[in-house]
Amino acid sequence: MFNVWEVVMPYDSDQSRAGNHFSADGQTRNVASPRSSAGPSETAEFTSAYFQSSNHPGASSQPRESNTATPSASRATSPSDTFVHAVESGRSVDMGATTDPGYAQSNYSSPQGGALPYGPARGGGSDPRNSYHYQRKKRGKIIAGVIAAIVVLVVIVGGICGFTMFRDYKNITAKVPTLMEQASGLKDSVMAGDGETVRTTAATIASEVSGMNDTLSGLPWQIASLVPVVGQDVQSARTLVSEADRLCQYALIPACDSLADVKLSNLMTDGAVNVDLLQSLVSTLQNISPVIQQSAETIEALPEARIGKVSELVTKVQDGVRTANSAVTALNEVAPYLPQMLGADGNVRHYLIVAQNNVELRSTGGFPGSAGVMTVVDGRIELGDFTGIGTSADKGLEWYDQVGFGVTDEEIAIFGDRVGKIPADTPYIFDFPRAYSLFSAMYTDQKGGTIDGVIAIDPVFLQYLLKLTGGITINGVEVNGDNAARLLMHDAYAMFDTDTQDTFFSAVASAAFSNIMGNLGNLDLPAFVDVVTRGIEEGRLQMWMVNEDEENIIKQTGAGGEVKTDPTAPQLGVYAGDDTASKISWYLSTNTTMDAGTKNADGSTTYHATSTFTNNLSLAEAEAQPTYVTGYSPLKRNVSDMFIHIYLVAPSGGTISNVSSTGGDFSTQNWSALSWNGFGVYTASPLINGQETVTVTYDVTTSPEATEPMVIDTTATAQAVAGWQQ
Repeated sequence: MFNVWEVVMPYDSDQSRAGNHFSADGQTRNVASPRSSAGPSETAEFTSAYFQSSNHPGASSQPRESNTATPSASRATSPSDTFVHAVESGRSVDMGATTDPGYAQSNYSSPQGGALPYGPARGGGSDPRNSYHYQRKKRGKIIAGVIAAIVVLVVIVGGICGFTMFRDYKNITAKVPTLMEQASGLKDSVMAGDGETVRTTAATIASEVSGMNDTLSGLPWQIASLVPVVGQDVQSARTLVSEADRLCQYALIPACDSLADVKLSNLMTDGAVNVDLLQSLVSTLQNISPVIQQSAETIEALPEARIGKVSELVTKVQDGVRTANSAVTALNEVAPYLPQMLGADGNVRHYLIVAQNNVELRSTGGFPGSAGVMTVVDGRIELGDFTGIGTSADKGLEWYDQVGFGVTDEEIAIFGDRVGKIPADTPYIFDFPRAYSLFSAMYTDQKGGTIDGVIAIDPVFLQYLLKLTGGITINGVEVNGDNAARLLMHDAYAMFDTDTQDTFFSAVASAAFSNIMGNLGNLDLPAFVDVVTRGIEEGRLQMWMVNEDEENIIKQTGAGGEVKTDPTAPQLGVYAGDDTASKISWYLSTNTTMDAGTKNADGSTTYHATSTFTNNLSLAEAEAQPTYVTGYSPLKRNVSDMFIHIYLVAPSGGTISNVSSTGGDFSTQNWSALSWNGFGVYTASPLINGQETVTVTYDVTTSPEATEPMVIDTTATAQAVAGWQQ
């Protein structure tokens, strides 16, 4: 059996295994080796038996005293004690100076009569074990023994740790799919308002993750994290689980406790928003946000992993936590303003709800055909009557004789003086905040009161909402989630005469909004969130707030409809406004594409872009439509002709160049390079015949500060509902 002690304290190779250098009572043993009984010729030189034998060539003929006679004396004078302790301590010992008479009188020499090779005799004699070479050899044996023992221990501990870690790894990986499934189910439960399941699932996930963290905090994993090369990856894995545990305990559990009983039916009842509940949610969000941010920073700082699976895991978690942190940060910036926007603490808010009609296109989406004022106080919502906007001829808002409301010369040069005189034409301006700040100023100038913000929707977004809330019936006509957009943008013009069309549209807008607000509490929350998100992404739900802080929040949600001013995130704007005095935009389809871009020496990127504008109205269909649909513009060459304004807006700090076009008639206004608020703008106003396409090609160069790929913002049209190719 392997004896670690023998490895640590090696015996003299010339002695029997029956004893070591020290006897059990601490005295030096003089037990002879079996080889000590051999003759001189059979005794190996320089062994213990050799020096104990009186037959070796250099032995003195004078007998030695036994050093075992008196234990105390032997303890005091034994040179072997002195030698062994010297070797163990690394000291040099003068064996000739010992008090043992036998050693003092010895005269060791080589067989040839010279000194032994261990060094010169000192004090009348020299013990070979006192030599440098012998001490070094002895010390090497001890060190080797210690190293061997350590290696054995490392192997044993490593084997135990390896087995434990493998078992832990198998257990953890077996639990991960279940945890992922539970996390997905938790999200569904939150969205469904299933409070009991939310709490139970959150507690289960937290418990499992905590157990994983305890496992990876154990000694085997701590040791493994110190191993060169792979130890860094082990530590990264431990950090991931540790942060997951922290997120569960200080973010998931508190958030789920707060969200457990939240349903739209609790958040909205009887047409009112529960502001107190909303404020509670805001408080929870503010509390967990720093936890998520800190964990995200810790995980983001993890070093690049060397092991493939660990690298994949770290990257996946980093992406997920980064996304979650961005979302929570954005929500945390928006949420605190929601109570005040809903009239908390008795503050009264007035919002103008505008229905934009995409078949009479404007840069922001459509002609503002009708509007109504929504009043909110302490979450209670009341909606006034929707009225037609139109023109003075339609008994809507009056036109102004002179340009006013701070409209600039740049705006007049690009859009004409109409944007400072005609309320319904302000949305020709492609920046939603600018367009509707002018619109609301004209509205209050004529209608009185105050406006704290504008919320604009189009018939397509209205249809999305009615799909959730159910339809309404106006004048015997059902308007629902399947037909609203087509009915309001196309069919109604054949169903109603001109005098009743605007009345019908206003009635639909008012009834639909009341229906939506009355049914919000019963909606499927995930579906509602999806609809709102889709509306914002498509530019069909846009908002503007008078309060600067609230306006910044709206922009962060993506619902601001503003021209982007950040040069690091370039945006190309491609906008269109119909000037045919018609509903002919139903037949318009647009599309813009660009290449991957070419990097320039100054850090900017140049993209080659192509925009198309197609009039999908056939001459035969145009002849069957009323003039109210095909348009009254005196510039029309035939009944199918369409007269539009095109606006190409360069990204912040960038330029547009090399503009050229084919198709259409640009004789009314060809391409002009202008400027609006520091943005480069190319604009033209072609006439496009039925079944004709205008193709515009141009180069767009970003600012040298741009760090993100360029995106494209365009006017929302009716083409998806109409079925035209995009």
